[in-house]
Amino acid sequence: MKFKDTFSKQITCPRCGLKVYEGIDTCPDCGLIFSRLDLATNKDAKKLILRRETDFIVKTNKLPKDVSRLKLILYSIFFGAVGGHCFYVGRYFRGAFLLIDFLLIMCYTIFNDALIAVDGGTLLGVLSTISGLCMFVWVYDFFMILFKRFKVPIAIDITKSEEIEAQRSEFMRDVQDLQNAKDDSEKIINEKDKNSMLQAENQVDEVSNDLDSKENSSSLENNGNIMPINQDNVKAENVNKSKQKPKNQKNKKKSKSKKKKKKK
Repeated sequence: MKFKDTFSKQITCPRCGLKVYEGIDTCPDCGLIFSRLDLATNKDAKKLILRRETDFIVKTNKLPKDVSRLKLILYSIFFGAVGGHCFYVGRYFRGAFLLIDFLLIMCYTIFNDALIAVDGGTLLGVLSTISGLCMFVWVYDFFMILFKRFKVPIAIDITKSEEIEAQRSEFMRDVQDLQNAKDDSEKIINEKDKNSMLQAENQVDEVSNDLDSKENSSSLENNGNIMPINQDNVKAENVNKSKQKPKNQKNKKKSKSKKKKKKK
């Protein structure tokens, strides 16, 4: 359904007049890119017309952003006889044609008696008829404006677009430089972090090695102090036992001699 809706309507190319489907981006005949019509303005077209550079001007019935439809209607009503609506949008030749025709009609009106006296009014009748028919251009333009068929010249100023493109390229270059600087700073920070981590790990290893060495030395000292104390205690106990044995023997002999005496 979306495909049918996109390619069901036809539009007319404003440059070559070829009818193409609405979903197509470029005209297959003249190569006009339809998306660029949204960027074109009537102001740029009028500048190019005054410079007589009409190669990049396109006439379209889709009014640009800088042209008001209400103003165009009012100009055509009140100043359409002198080509005011044409001068407003930059169609200077059409406006000049209507202005000259209006001035001729005014001359015919002012010098009516003199023209009639020339050949009995035949020349005046022919000229006034031609001028009246030409004035129908104003009426035709008025109805075309009402039905949104009046064509307005639009264009993109190439010098301005080149300046914009240069500014855009410069901006993108600055953005790329900032991105490169950011990447370099991140690399430097990462290297510093790695170095600091390595230093911290080395310090931790040194501290752990110092602690291990201190623990080993303290354990050796404790072992060395315990062994002599145990030997001395063993020797003292042996000596006490050796001293106690004779005493016990003497006590036993005394107790035996006492028992013999009691028996007797």
